[in-house]
Amino acid sequence: MPVVRTAVILLGLPAGQPLNLRGDAPWYVSYFFSPTHGQASYWLKQTDNEVLLTGEVFDWAFIDDPAPDLSTRRKTLDRAIRAMEDSRGVDFSPFDVVVVVLGLRDGYPSNGGSDVATSRHRQHHGIVTRVNDRFDFVAHELGHALGLTHSFGDPAFKDPGEDYGGYAHPYCIMSAMAYGGIGSSYLPATPRDNRPEYSGLGPSLNATTALGHGWIHGHTYDPATAGAAEFTLRSRHWLGRDTALPPQAVEVLAPGGRNYVIEYRENADWDQGQGTPALIVAQGRGSTGDAHYPGTFATTYLALRRLPIAFGSWGGVYNGPGFGMEVIARSPADHTVTVRLRPGRVQPVEIAFTDHVETLREDEAGAGETTWAPGEKLCVVGTWDYRELANTQEAVVEASYPPADVPVTVAWTVDGTRLKGPSGQLLLSKQVQVANPRLDTQEDIRPVVVSYTIELLPAGARLRLANRPADETFELDVHATVSTSFGEAGDQAWVEFRGREYRYPPEFDRTRDSCLQNFIDIGRRFSKYKVLLPPDLWRRVRPDRVDQVQRLTDVLAYLHTERDEAAYRQAVGELATLVNDASVRPAPVELDSVAPVTIPDGPLAPPGHEVLPWST
Repeated sequence: MPVVRTAVILLGLPAGQPLNLRGDAPWYVSYFFSPTHGQASYWLKQTDNEVLLTGEVFDWAFIDDPAPDLSTRRKTLDRAIRAMEDSRGVDFSPFDVVVVVLGLRDGYPSNGGSDVATSRHRQHHGIVTRVNDRFDFVAHELGHALGLTHSFGDPAFKDPGEDYGGYAHPYCIMSAMAYGGIGSSYLPATPRDNRPEYSGLGPSLNATTALGHGWIHGHTYDPATAGAAEFTLRSRHWLGRDTALPPQAVEVLAPGGRNYVIEYRENADWDQGQGTPALIVAQGRGSTGDAHYPGTFATTYLALRRLPIAFGSWGGVYNGPGFGMEVIARSPADHTVTVRLRPGRVQPVEIAFTDHVETLREDEAGAGETTWAPGEKLCVVGTWDYRELANTQEAVVEASYPPADVPVTVAWTVDGTRLKGPSGQLLLSKQVQVANPRLDTQEDIRPVVVSYTIELLPAGARLRLANRPADETFELDVHATVSTSFGEAGDQAWVEFRGREYRYPPEFDRTRDSCLQNFIDIGRRFSKYKVLLPPDLWRRVRPDRVDQVQRLTDVLAYLHTERDEAAYRQAVGELATLVNDASVRPAPVELDSVAPVTIPDGPLAPPGHEVLPWST
C-alpha cells in the first residue's frame, strides 16, 4: 500500500488583530488522518485501500506580521516551512506532502491551492488551505498530491483556474469546487463538530480515472465485435474490488483507441450530494480531458441518467458514439443496476396504455317524440321520435411495460382515490349530466357508485370499471402509474359513462351535422374571430370527440362574428354537453388583433449548462 506521508502546519497570522481559532492539533489529526471520517477515510475509499494518508500535525505557530502577503502559494508554503524549521527544528525530509492551514481574520486575502513546497532537504507537494475551507476543496488538492488531474465536462464552461471544460465534471472530486456549475457535493445541515471543514463532502472520484489506476474493477464491451450484451454494475459506494461481486464500471471500447466508461452511483456515502441513484457516462481516451492531460486517465463527463428513469423519455437511455445504453433492471438490495449495451442506437420504451368503454347491456326504458320550433335549438327543427335507454357499461383501462422481463407493478387512482385490493366499490360525489328528451344541458351533483376489478397481466394490469344506469352521465379521471425497480411512468384517461340517454334516429344526427357544417363553411370565409377553450379542458376531451369540439368552436366563431347571441348561447350549451362541463366559457379572440413580434439583432444562444449539446 502506498503511504502518503503528510505534514500539516497550523499557521496563525493575526495581521494586527485577535484571532478566534477553533481546532487544535488533535482535532486536525482526526480531520486529516481518521480512517472513518477524515481525508484519509475519503482517499482510502476512492482507492480501495491503495493509498493511505498518514503523518503529523504541528500545532499552532503564529507569525507577527501586520500585513502578510499571502497572494503566492509557493511563498506562503516556503515561509511556513521555514518558520517551523527555524523555531521548532522540524525536519520535513520524511514528508511527501506539506499542508499549511492558515488561521486568518475573516476576509483577509489569501491564495489557496497546490504548488511546489521546498524545505531544507527536499521538495514536496504543497497545499495551502484555510480554517473553514470545505472538505471537497482539501480532498481535491490531496488528489493533486496523488498525481490526479482536473476532470472535464461542458466545453463552454470556464473556470479561472483551468482551460475551457476544466472543473466541469459535475460529479467528480477533481472538479471541486466548480462542478461545471451544475453539480455539488453534500452539504449537511449540521456538519460534524459544527465545523465548515466537514461541509462539502464528496463526490467520488470519477470511474474513468479510478479504473485507469486499478482502484475499481470493470466490464469491457466492444460494440465492433459484440452484439447486444447485458452488464450488472455495483454502486461505487458499496464495498470494493471483489471478483465475487459485480464490477463497478463498464468500459466501452471505440475506434482509434478511444474509450468510454459507465458507472453507477447511489446517493449514499460520499455521493449523498448527488440526490438520486444515477448512471454516469464519461469519455477517457480521446476526450478533452485526455488531450489536456495525456496519460493520466483524465476524463470528460458526457451524461447522467437518474433513476428511476421515466419510461418513454430520452432521459432514460443514452446513445454514444457507436453504442447505445438502456436500463433493464435494478436491485436496491444488492446496490446494483443492469444495463443493456448494443451497437448503434437505442430507442426509449414507452408504457402501453389503452382505454375504451363497452356497453354491456342496453335496456329501453321508454319512447316518445319531441318538437322543436325554428330557432329553439341550434340546427334542430321539427318533430322527432326518440328512445329512452338505460346503459350498463364497463370501462376497460390497460397499462403495461412491454418488455415484460422484469416485475411490473401498476398503481391505480380514480378521481384521486387510490384503489386498494383486487376489487371493490367507490362512492363518489360527481357532477352528472341529467339526460332529457330536449337534449338541454342539465347538471346536478349526485352520489354515484362505481365498481372496480383489477386483473394482473404479464407486464402490467387491467382495470375494469362498471357503472349503474341510474347514475346518469359522468366522467372519471383514471390514472395509472407503471413501475419497475428502475423506472416508472404514468398516463391518464377520462372515462365517460352514459347511464341514461335519449337516442334519436340517424337522420336526426345527419341533419344536424349538415347544418353545423354549413355554418363552418361560411365562417371560414367570413369569421373575424377564433374561439379558444381553456387549455386544461382540451386534456379532458376524449380523442373520439376532439373533431366535434373543434367543429363547435368554428361554429361559435361564426355566430360571434354574426352577433347571433341566441344561437351562440345554444352552441355553448351543445359544447357544455359534449365536454361534460356546464361552466365552460369559450373565449372569442379577434383575428385582427396582432401581437407585436420582436426581431432579434443577432443569433440567440440558450442558457448555459442546461443542455449538454455534445451528448445525446
